[in-house]
Amino acid sequence: MMESVGIICGVILGLFGSVFSVVQFFYQRHKDKEQAAIEAARDKAQAAIEAARDKVQAEREAQRDKAQDLKDRLIFLTQVIIDKDIPRESRQPFFEEYIAKGGNGTVVKFWLENK
Repeated sequence: MMESVGIICGVILGLFGSVFSVVQFFYQRHKDKEQAAIEAARDKAQAAIEAARDKVQAEREAQRDKAQDLKDRLIFLTQVIIDKDIPRESRQPFFEEYIAKGGNGTVVKFWLENK
């Protein structure tokens, strides 16, 4: 009789352990799905922040490149305007472009003084 009670207790505990294991499996799977959803939302928000940051940086670089291009063009125009080996009439369009692009200062003074 004692052996039967021991066997019955063992079977009941084994079944309980099996049921508990299955319940734990489904509970953990549910928690993993919730965590994955949270991480996906966080990753999406982080990607949006990085995209906005990249856009701002690209705009800054574009502005910097545009300013550098203007500066380079003004330097080229200055060199052409100051070059006395080129006839004044041939340098006139370069001077007009220099003024149109916002150039001023000593180059304009040089142009006006050397007629």
